[in-house]
Amino acid sequence: MVEKAIISYQFGERIKSELIIGSKMLEALETLESCELAGAKRAMHAFLDALSMDTGMALRATGQPEFAMVEEMLNEAKRKMEESDYQEAHASFGKAVSHATTACDRTMRILMDKGLL
Repeated sequence: MVEKAIISYQFGERIKSELIIGSKMLEALETLESCELAGAKRAMHAFLDALSMDTGMALRATGQPEFAMVEEMLNEAKRKMEESDYQEAHASFGKAVSHATTACDRTMRILMDKGLL
């Protein structure tokens, strides 16, 4: 149980960090126009695809449903980004961070109880 908690905590912290980076990238994307915007959207999609791989690995390794919810929010953010609805894309990132935080909190409590944090 402790091993799984450590793995889950590590995945959750990494995914939270990546989500914050993605949110900052989205802020930059909002300021672009024309061909710069098209290229930035392609780069953002590549980043989100990589992040989706991480969330998939986290879900398979831990079985925590929060990671599936993170994935759902990433897909929603992609859709909203394509629609140029950046406000809703940011909201999706925020929800994804919340789900990752929930996964971390649960495992952090286990690790704290064991004196490992």
